[in-house]
Amino acid sequence: MEILQLIDKLETLISRGRRIPFTAQVILNEEELLEVIDQMRIALPEEIKAARRTQQERARIIGEAREEAERIMAEVRQKLSEMVDKHEIVEAARARATQIIQQGENDAAALRQEAYEYVLQILTDFDRRLGQIQQLVRQGISEMNSRAQRPSAQPVEEQPKD
Repeated sequence: MEILQLIDKLETLISRGRRIPFTAQVILNEEELLEVIDQMRIALPEEIKAARRTQQERARIIGEAREEAERIMAEVRQKLSEMVDKHEIVEAARARATQIIQQGENDAAALRQEAYEYVLQILTDFDRRLGQIQQLVRQGISEMNSRAQRPSAQPVEEQPKD
């Protein structure tokens, strides 16, 4: 299950919780919450793996771009060696080769930066969402702790025996 769906499920569980009158507190089913949290623990690594696969795909594309640049450079070298006698053409070819290399490097750098930004965006979003979930869990724990510390009933006084 996708992490966003699990977060939606968590929100649904919270909205279905019973409200405590005159407070912002909600009683939640602990078992259901823990089940969703467990599912999130399972799903989160999958989301990270997907981001890594995307980054690897981008790296593959960058590699292909470099190979293409090298192929073009080989072609340029071949043509340059054929045109050594024509100085103007040689100079133009060198400029074009430099331009192609620079463009290839720029493209590779842009793709790398885009991959890093994408992974950072995904991880930042996960961090924010996990923080929200963690806050909800802490609120639930706090509520349970405060309930556990309150006496549930007054002790009954024993009658003296005759």
